Amino acid sequence: MSLSKLRPELTEFLEEKGITELNPFQSKVIDALKAGKNILAQGPDGVGKTTCIYMSLLQNIKEAGEGSPRGIVICATDQKAYELYSEMERVCRIFDLTIDLAHGRGNMLQQRNDIFDGTEIIIGTPKRMYDLYIQNGYNLGMLKLFILDDAIDIFVKGHKMQLSRIADSLPKCQHLLFSSKFKDQRVEDYLEEFVPVSVLIEAEV
Repeated sequence: MSLSKLRPELTEFLEEKGITELNPFQSKVIDALKAGKNILAQGPDGVGKTTCIYMSLLQNIKEAGEGSPRGIVICATDQKAYELYSEMERVCRIFDLTIDLAHGRGNMLQQRNDIFDGTEIIIGTPKRMYDLYIQNGYNLGMLKLFILDDAIDIFVKGHKMQLSRIADSLPKCQHLLFSSKFKDQRVEDYLEEFVPVSVLIEAEV
């Protein structure tokens, strides 16, 4: 599918990376994003979920703001958070956006200070994001996108409490959940409470 549905700066960036079109899964995610819908994006590794995450962030966060995050991505593990942050950091630098990492391998006080200095995007793990939130480490007032990467893994690892506490304080914003599957009672309970209206997009494999 054509890149024309993306904002011009993002289209130019993707073309420079050699990406000239979206696959059907990515195209449906972007269409639902632009329509303002909450999204459940389901598919195995390799269908382009990670690319969907940073396209969604860069499509909706177009310039530096007043310091409060406008995009939060929660990953299941420290390693996955670090890998996504490493990829996104290079992209955000090009777009003059600030991104911060919040996970258990780093110093929480330093992470809190970095976020307090101002950021557009935070990538973190459920426990660290929860710990920072209850210490007033970040403000949710300007949030536009709340994204869960590998959602099923987050719930399998027992993070429903931390995630629910954060979600309970969210302003009106779009929820994007990426996962290999959503048929799990823990996930379904969370969706019923916090994301009651959403569109399911399944990758064709």
